[in-house]
Amino acid sequence: MPRIDEFFAPTLDRFSPELGTAITEAPMPGLGAGPPAAELARLLGRPTALRLATNEGGNAPLPPLAMSGLWLLAGELDRSHTISQDDSSPAGSFWHGIMHRREGDYSNTAYWFRRVGGHAVLDELARRYPDDHRDAYQFINAVEAACRQQDAERIANLEQIQWTEWQLLLQDCLPA
Repeated sequence: MPRIDEFFAPTLDRFSPELGTAITEAPMPGLGAGPPAAELARLLGRPTALRLATNEGGNAPLPPLAMSGLWLLAGELDRSHTISQDDSSPAGSFWHGIMHRREGDYSNTAYWFRRVGGHAVLDELARRYPDDHRDAYQFINAVEAACRQQDAERIANLEQIQWTEWQLLLQDCLPA
């Protein structure tokens, strides 16, 4: 399972305890379609588990784009795609691009990242990983090359960057 980055811990605390646990216990998302996170997928099918604490002390349903990201973490690329393809916002295009990158459709991934344009998450990834994620296209090319060469060490490094990307984008998709 991936390590939760310090910046994401307060966001994780906003989810229901069972959803937070399912997120922390999910396996590291691969650069490809897997691995599945069965418990997370089960919870995503239960509307009562899909609430988010608000700053006002109440709770609200998870926004659709957050659901798209959670379906990606669960390894359910088609379910994520169903949501992200219907949202033309930069964040919707971002999730859509990640989904196509994970299915190995790299030219389509580049198309969706062109639609993202500038995004704070891309800026933060470039700051954190200047050698590996100067921009979305460098990262797409790196993922494609690592998968083609089956370079286990490089894949593990890129999976960690992808995990940071997931946390940053999910955090960005949640209301304050």
